[in-house]
Amino acid sequence: MLPVLVATAIAAGASPSAAGPPNPLECHVRSELAETKGDGLKAIAWAVSLVTLDPHSSYALSRVASLYESFGDDSAAQDWGERALAVDSMNAEAAMLVGRVSCLAGEPGRAATALTPALRQSGAAPELYALRALAHELNRDYGAALADLKRTGSLLPDFEWIATGILGMALEDGRLGEAYSAFQLAMELRPDDARTLTLGVSLAQRLGNPALERTLLRALRASELR
Repeated sequence: MLPVLVATAIAAGASPSAAGPPNPLECHVRSELAETKGDGLKAIAWAVSLVTLDPHSSYALSRVASLYESFGDDSAAQDWGERALAVDSMNAEAAMLVGRVSCLAGEPGRAATALTPALRQSGAAPELYALRALAHELNRDYGAALADLKRTGSLLPDFEWIATGILGMALEDGRLGEAYSAFQLAMELRPDDARTLTLGVSLAQRLGNPALERTLLRALRASELR
């Protein structure tokens, strides 16, 4: 429904300036102004006008995708984001967007595929690695998820929750070696986290390690007293 409304807005509310057809700068500025005012239809309409003027601009395509995501249409956002990546697979903004909406749509493999080209760039953003780690986790590729998580550098502590998520899912799947690797990483990052400690107790029981179980139970009780 939203794309139909956008088409209507293009015809009625986003008409060219009186001096003639809009130029790319005018389209961009008008789109941003409409977004600032919360007018999603006009913001998207002007962004689509920019694509019409410059159909090979990955930036222009990803701008439309971002607006659709902001205004709640993840399906259209994914379509436009993939169009942006088809023009430039290294577009990190579009890759992040497609990664996000694909994970939310239950398509983690699609997310990982979209994110991979952008990660081949030198100095790729840590957030790209974190999102691909999450995609790998949801796809139950725990080894790849942990490898990507460790590539987030100084931001690694911010993504401790992904390590704990890997621990929980790997434990659920009975993949105890990968669960233990995730547990070690999560404990390095946040040793007093109650969820990590609780999962660790379950892991210790599954591993038949009573000494580790006792240690974690003591730590869990201490965390509850804080």
